[in-house]
Amino acid sequence: MFSDLNDATQENSRLKKNGNISFITLQGEEADASKIRGGDGVVAKFNGSCLIAGQGADNELNFNGKFLSILARVKANHITGYTPILTKAGNDQSLAYNVAFNPQGKDIYLEILLGSDDIAGAHLLKYKMPKEELTLWHDIIFRFNGEISELYVDGQLRDDEITVGDIRDWNRRPLMIGGQYRDGEGYSDSFNASPEFVFDGLIDHIGLWDRYLSDKEIMQLSGVQNLKDGRPEYYTEAYRPQFHFSAKKNWLNDPNGLVYYDGVYHMFFQYMPPHRPGAYKDWGHAISRDLIHWEQIPNHITPHKVWAGCWSGSAVVDEHNVTGFQNGDEKPIIAFITNGGHPNDGLGPMCTQCIAYSTDAGKTFTYYDKNPVIRNIHNANRDPKVVWDANSKQWIMSLYMDKECEFGLFASNNLKDWRQLSTLTLDGVTECPGFLPVPADGDNNNIKWLFFGANGKYKIGSFDGTHFQPETEILEGDFGKNFYAAMTWSNVPDGRCLHLAWMPTRRYPDMPFEQQMNFPTELTLRTTPNGLRVYRIPVREISNLYDRHDRWKNKTITPGNNILSKLKGDLYDMQFEFDMTQSSSFTIGIRGANICYNADKQEISCNGPTVDNKWADLGRATLKSIDGKVKLRILVDRTSIEIFGNDGEIVITSNFMPDLLHRSYSLSTDKQIKIISADIHSLKSIWNIN
Repeated sequence: MFSDLNDATQENSRLKKNGNISFITLQGEEADASKIRGGDGVVAKFNGSCLIAGQGADNELNFNGKFLSILARVKANHITGYTPILTKAGNDQSLAYNVAFNPQGKDIYLEILLGSDDIAGAHLLKYKMPKEELTLWHDIIFRFNGEISELYVDGQLRDDEITVGDIRDWNRRPLMIGGQYRDGEGYSDSFNASPEFVFDGLIDHIGLWDRYLSDKEIMQLSGVQNLKDGRPEYYTEAYRPQFHFSAKKNWLNDPNGLVYYDGVYHMFFQYMPPHRPGAYKDWGHAISRDLIHWEQIPNHITPHKVWAGCWSGSAVVDEHNVTGFQNGDEKPIIAFITNGGHPNDGLGPMCTQCIAYSTDAGKTFTYYDKNPVIRNIHNANRDPKVVWDANSKQWIMSLYMDKECEFGLFASNNLKDWRQLSTLTLDGVTECPGFLPVPADGDNNNIKWLFFGANGKYKIGSFDGTHFQPETEILEGDFGKNFYAAMTWSNVPDGRCLHLAWMPTRRYPDMPFEQQMNFPTELTLRTTPNGLRVYRIPVREISNLYDRHDRWKNKTITPGNNILSKLKGDLYDMQFEFDMTQSSSFTIGIRGANICYNADKQEISCNGPTVDNKWADLGRATLKSIDGKVKLRILVDRTSIEIFGNDGEIVITSNFMPDLLHRSYSLSTDKQIKIISADIHSLKSIWNIN
C-alpha cells in the first residue's frame, strides 16, 4: 500500500522513486471502496514516473514453484501506448511476470504475462477493456497453480489458459511499478538499463502471493459478493466455422495424435498461444463421441524443458501393454512427439522423437523418463506416424528425415526401442508422413500400403516388413488450396480409415482464433480404369447435423431457372447427380464463390468471390463423367468449401471469404442441365451454444 515510500510488507522497508510520485488520500466512495478491498484509502499518483521495489529484502519478489497470485487496483487517466502497471521482466525468454495495458489497433487490452521455467516464451492472458471503462477503478487479479492461469477483472473471470510448469525464477531484474525497461518491448538485458515511465493514473495497492488465491479471497479483494464468468462467448463469431473444428482461441495447425479409445475420438493439434517462439507449441486436445461434436478440453501435452517443444506426431493404444506403462484397468495411450527446438537460439535440442503416455484414458500424459526413443538423425527430422503391421507383427513408424523429400521407416516390438528399416523418397512431398495399410476395394485379404505426405500427394504399394515398394506414380490427394498435414485415426473400432487435415489460411479478420480443420473424411482405395486410387468422402456421421431437407428429381434446368434461389443459410451438405448426356456446362454459385463444370474439358474448378481476388483460384481438377453422369457433393461452412467429385474420386478443399450480407445460391447454365437428383441438407452448428 502507498501511504508513502514505505510499503506495507515490512520485508522491504523502502521503495525507490523515479520521477514525480505523490500520495493522495481518497475521499468519500473511493476511500470506502479502497478499504472494503483491504486498502488504506491512500493511493500513489503516477505521471511519467515509477517505483522500484527491487527483489525485496529477502528476495521475496523472485517467486518460484507452481503458485503465484497478483493483485493490482488501478485507475488510469488515459492510455496512449504500451503501459505497464507492474513488471518483473527481461525479454519473453527471461520474463518473470508483468501486468500492462496494451493498445492494439483501436482496442486496448489488459494483459498478464507469466514466464515459465518449463517452456520458452511466456504465457499470456488478456481482456479487451470496454472504452467506457478505461478510466474507472479496476481490481485486477491473476492466479496460477502450475496447471492453469486465470485473469479476473472486477470479480469477473475474463480469460484463462493452460499454463504448465514452474515460475521462471532466475530473472534478477527489480520489480517496477508503473514503468518498464526501455529496450525492445520494454525489456533489457542489462540490470541497470534506464527505465521509462508511461503510466498516468492512480494505484491503490499491489499484492503478490506465493500461493493460489481462493475464490473467497478474490471476492473480498474485488469487493464483490460472487464471482462471474465474463469470458468471451466463443464460437458465435462472424467467421467461426460452425461444423469444422477450430480452437477456442489462438493459433491451430497440424492434427496430431488422432486416436480412438473407449468410445471417445481424441484430436490433438498443434496449438500456439501468443508470446511463444515457434519451437514451443502445445498439443491442444479436443474430444468427441461422434466425430462431429468436439469439445476442447484443458488437458494439453505441453513442452518439456529438457526435450523442447511439442511438434507433430501420432498416438496409438497399447492394447497388450508392451510398454509396461499400464498400472490399472485402462490401456496405455502412447503419444509419439517430435520434441523440437532451435538450438542456435537457445531453444532446446534439435529434433528428437519422444513418447508421452496416458494411463487414465487420455486425460493426462506423462513423459517417458528415458526419452528420446529416437535421437536426432538429421536436421529437423520430425512428424512420427506409428501404425501396427499385422503381417510382420511389429509397430512401424514413418518419419520425415528432413533430407529434401526423404522419409525413414522404423520398427519396434515394444513402442520404446526402435530400429531403422529403410528409407524412401517421394518427389515433391515433405513432412507429416502417413504410412498405413488399407484394404483395396474393401477386401481385407488384399491389403495395400498407402504413403502420403503433408501436401496430400501419395503413392500406393506393398510393404514386406522392411521396404515399401510403390506400385503407382505420385498422385494428387487434394486439388484445393487449403489442405495440409493430414493424419488418420488409429484404433477405430469399425475399421474405417478416418482422415483429417489442417486448412491453412489467414482469412479470419478480427477473430480470436486462427485456422481450422477440414471435415473428417473416410478414406478408401478403389480400383479405377487407371489402377488403385484414393477416394475420400465425408464421414457418415454428418447426418447427425441434418436440419432442413430440399430435394429435386429428374428436373431440367434452363437459363434463368434457379432452383437454389430460396437458400439463405451458411451451412449445407449439397449432393447433386447430373445427366451430362443431355446437358451443357453449369455453375453452382455459393455466396459469391462459383463452382464451374466445363463439360467439354470435363474439368471442375472453384473460384472465390470477386471481392477476394487474391484468393480467386480455389482449385481445379479433371472430373470425367461416368456412364454419362457426374456426381458432386459440396460441404459449405462459414468460410470453407469442400467439393467431392464422383463419390470422392477428386476432392477440392479450400477457404474463401464470403459476403456476410448476401447469402445467395444459384445453379445456372448457358443452355440446359438435367438433374437426376439434388439433395440439399442445411446443417446445425456443432457448438453447444444458445
